[in-house]
Amino acid sequence: MEEKRGLTIKDILIRLVLIIIFIVLLIWLFPMPDLKPLNSQIFLDNIDRMKDVAKSYYTIERLPENINDSKKMTLREMIDNHYILPLMDSNGNYCDEDDSYVQITKLENEYIIKVNLSCTDRKDYVIEHYGCYDICNDACKVLETTSKSGLAGDITTTYKKTNSSNKTTTKLTTKKTDKITTTKHDKIYEYEYVKNFCTEEFDKYVCPEGYTLVGDNCIKTGSKTETYPADKEITKVYSTDTKDAEPIVDSTTETKPAECREDYKTSTIDAGYKKTTYSAQKTTTTQKVTADKTYSYDVKGAVATTKTTNASYEIIQNYDVITADKIANGYKSTYKSTITSRDSGLAYENDNEKVVLVDQWKELTCDTCFTTVTVYKYYRYEKTANSYTYSCDAYDGYTLYDGNKCRKPTTQTKKCPSGYDPNGSVCTKTETTYSCDKYGSDYKLDSSSKTCKKTNVSYTCPPGTTETSDPKYCNKTVTTYTCPTGTEKDGNTCIKYDYYCPDDTSNKTYTLNGSKCTVKTKVKVCSCPEGSVQSEDKLSCVITSSTTKYSCDKYPGYTLEGDKCTKTTVTDKVVYSCDKYEGSVLDGTNCIKTVSTTDTQKAEKTYKTYCENKYMWSTSTSVDGWTYTGNKRVIN
Repeated sequence: MEEKRGLTIKDILIRLVLIIIFIVLLIWLFPMPDLKPLNSQIFLDNIDRMKDVAKSYYTIERLPENINDSKKMTLREMIDNHYILPLMDSNGNYCDEDDSYVQITKLENEYIIKVNLSCTDRKDYVIEHYGCYDICNDACKVLETTSKSGLAGDITTTYKKTNSSNKTTTKLTTKKTDKITTTKHDKIYEYEYVKNFCTEEFDKYVCPEGYTLVGDNCIKTGSKTETYPADKEITKVYSTDTKDAEPIVDSTTETKPAECREDYKTSTIDAGYKKTTYSAQKTTTTQKVTADKTYSYDVKGAVATTKTTNASYEIIQNYDVITADKIANGYKSTYKSTITSRDSGLAYENDNEKVVLVDQWKELTCDTCFTTVTVYKYYRYEKTANSYTYSCDAYDGYTLYDGNKCRKPTTQTKKCPSGYDPNGSVCTKTETTYSCDKYGSDYKLDSSSKTCKKTNVSYTCPPGTTETSDPKYCNKTVTTYTCPTGTEKDGNTCIKYDYYCPDDTSNKTYTLNGSKCTVKTKVKVCSCPEGSVQSEDKLSCVITSSTTKYSCDKYPGYTLEGDKCTKTTVTDKVVYSCDKYEGSVLDGTNCIKTVSTTDTQKAEKTYKTYCENKYMWSTSTSVDGWTYTGNKRVIN
């Protein structure tokens, strides 16, 4: 049995060569057709489709009304309104929807439709007279057979120039004698066209804000800050450090006899005494003393008497009370502060304060800026009322009450006077009184216990006394003892003291003063001069003298000057100077100087536009860039 084999590379190459030969024979036998007429037909079909849309859309009511008026519709508007589908050119690309449009213009007796199509393979337009045979006279037929080259006749130009002072219009007519060849017809017309030409003429120079116009230049003055390196100089700086020197004291001691003299020292001691006792003199007397008083009471019930009193009800008027409106009787303003701001709307006023605009000015936006900003100055005042009044005018039926309240009568109620109780149609008060009149004047009323009390008084003599004819008093026998002058009483005896002092000696003398003896002692008194110290036995004076020296030994490198130690140190100091930059100020290691600046630039020229209408006669039914005026004339 024979086995099947797969395709080899050689078999594949042979088959590929045969396919290529077959394709070449096809191209040679059947060449590609010329597609240019087809491409052109596609472009024309697209124009016709746009033209059909225009003819169907621009009905009589949508046509322009005045001569030379035009209406335009782009391809995009047609697509957006679903009048047509997007148009594709021969390259398969969509045509430009904004540059492709239809435009219809009203002439004197007809309309002209212009269809402009812009695609990637071609851009062109066609013009067609619309409705001529329906709405125009026979002259339209003559117009359609006129030579396409046109006949340039008289050109009339109207110049219209307007400025701030006057208006002038000048009309010039220029005769053209160009000779053309036309086919003979009954009549040949020329049509008048107009075109607006505008030119610009110099008006004036203007400058940016903040600049001043000088001739044809704009100048702005200002200021700027310049920075320069300061001059550096090294100088010697001498500094002295001072400390207190250490004191060193050297002392010497000298002893001298004290200066002594005789004097007396006085002291006091108790005197000695001798005591003598004897009987005092006895005396007996009778004295009247007050007897002891004893009280007793007789109590009886008081007699009650009841009394009833009637009174009328009191009418009580009730009120609805509210707070009255507080009204200020004028204000006085007190200045509080000044506010500076770039905000122009800070002024306001209320019952408590007000802010008032008092000034404004312009200043540079910053130190190095050339633009300005307006700064506003305000005064802030605190408002306080001169006085207040209260009013109830806003509350119907209310009247002012108690200074700052408003009240309005409401209901009335009845009330009994104080102490009375309601009892039907009247108010009743029942009072009970108590009396002791039936018991005589000796009985007194006790209101708290509602009793009548009589007080009885009796008298008794205390022990050791005897009664007298007056029961209020008693007799008492009193025994007294007396001693003569110069003695002291001790019970019923008298004591006498005889005082004495010791005998005088060679250095002491005594003087008796009552029960004391004054002692006068002879002593030796020694003293030392000021600045010395007296010895313990008072006989010597110790004099100590000292001298003080100063030393700087504990401060190495310091020099003694009086009682101070000083040391001088020399260091280098860097000093910066701005002397060579006149008008500058030192700031660290730099010199800052503010200088005036002037910025000059050419002023901007401004122009005014002057427009003029030029008129032209032509046998052409349309001239690119010119507008038909609706006027025409016969030229043969």
